[in-house]
Amino acid sequence: MKVLSLSLWLLLLRLLEISSWGQNYLRGKYREWIEDNDRVEVRSWYAETEVELEQGWSLDFLGTIDAWSGATPYGLPPSSAIAVNDWLQIVPEEIRKAGLFTVKKETQNHDFSFEYGISDEPDYLSRSYAVQYSYKLAAETLIVTCGFSLQDDSVKDFTGSFVEKKTPSLSAGLTRILDKFTSISFNFTYSWPTGYLSDPYKNTPHEIFGSIGLAPENRPDKREIFIFYSELSRYLDSLKIGTHLSYRYFQDDHRLSGHTIEIEANKRLGEKWILSPRYRFYTQNQTSFYSPKIRTYAFFDTYMLSPDSSEGPFYSADHRLSSFDSHGLGLKLSFLMEDNLTLDAGYDRYLTKGNDGVTDARVYPDANVFTIGLQWEL
Repeated sequence: MKVLSLSLWLLLLRLLEISSWGQNYLRGKYREWIEDNDRVEVRSWYAETEVELEQGWSLDFLGTIDAWSGATPYGLPPSSAIAVNDWLQIVPEEIRKAGLFTVKKETQNHDFSFEYGISDEPDYLSRSYAVQYSYKLAAETLIVTCGFSLQDDSVKDFTGSFVEKKTPSLSAGLTRILDKFTSISFNFTYSWPTGYLSDPYKNTPHEIFGSIGLAPENRPDKREIFIFYSELSRYLDSLKIGTHLSYRYFQDDHRLSGHTIEIEANKRLGEKWILSPRYRFYTQNQTSFYSPKIRTYAFFDTYMLSPDSSEGPFYSADHRLSSFDSHGLGLKLSFLMEDNLTLDAGYDRYLTKGNDGVTDARVYPDANVFTIGLQWEL
C-alpha cells in the first residue's frame, strides 16, 4: 500500500500544481466497494480539475487509482465445490492507474472536445480516444451533439499472452431546455468491439471421466452494441426539490439486452446541508451462449482445448451474462463548508438476484458502497 499512497499523493500534488494556472474546480473522492462474504473489495481514489485557458479553451484532467482484492466466482458451480469456498478464486491485490485528459473549445454556437485516456494494470492496458462536436440552436436551448471514440486495448488472455481488443463507437444526441426548471436529453450509441472479448479469468465447467474440469470460456470475437439513453431533469419549485430521472437500454447481436432506470433527488436542508436520496434498478436477459450447466466433454471434443472465437462454438458460465436484476439504494449528504467548498459522504446498498432458475444464487454479489468527496471551486 505504500506504493499506492505515494502514487496518490503525487497525483494530487500534480493536480494542485496545474490548478495554479487558473482552475475552475478541484474535486477529490474516495470510494469503497465491499461485497458481502469477503468477496471482492475495490478501493478507489479520484481527483479531477478543470483549467481555463484563453479564447474559450479549457483543459480537464481526471485521475483514478483503484486497488482490487478479495475473491470472485471463476466458473466452478458452488454445488460442485468440495470445500465451502472452492468456487471462489482469490484475487491478489492489483493496482489500476488511469487518467483522462480532455481539451475543450467553446464558441457562441459550437463546442468541440478531444479526449485521451489511459488505464494501466498488470494484465490490461487500455488507451482511448474521443472527439465530440456540439451545435447550439434556439438561443442555446437546443443542443445537437455527435461524437466518435476508439478504445484500443491490450489484454492478457488465458494463455498469458497479450492480445488486442478494439472498440470503436459512434454517438449522436439531443438536449432540449424546455423551461427554467426542465431539461430533457436523448443519446444513441452504436459500437462494434472486435478482438479478444472473453474474460481470461472465467471458465466453463465440463465433466470428463466422471470428474469436473474447467476450460476457458469462448466468446465471439465480434460484437455489435446498440444503446439508447434518455434523461429528464426537473426542479419542483413547490417542494424545493431538484429531481433527475434517466433510462438506458442496450442490446447486442447475441440477444443480450438490459434496462436501467435511475432516479435521484436533491433537497436543501437549511443553508448548509443537501440531502440526496437515489435509486437504481437494472435488469437484463441472458446472452445466447450463456449456460451454468456442466457440459459433457467427450474425448473428441477438442474445441474446449483450443477455443476458436471466430467460428465457435461459443460458451460461457460467467454469471454476468445471465438473466438477473439488481437494485441500488443510496443516500448522500453534502455539507457546504464555505461558498466554494463542499464536503459530501454517501452510502449505497447493492443487491442482485438471478432470474433463470438455474444459476446458483450464491454467485450473485451483494455489496456496500461508501464514498466521501471534497469539491473546491474558484
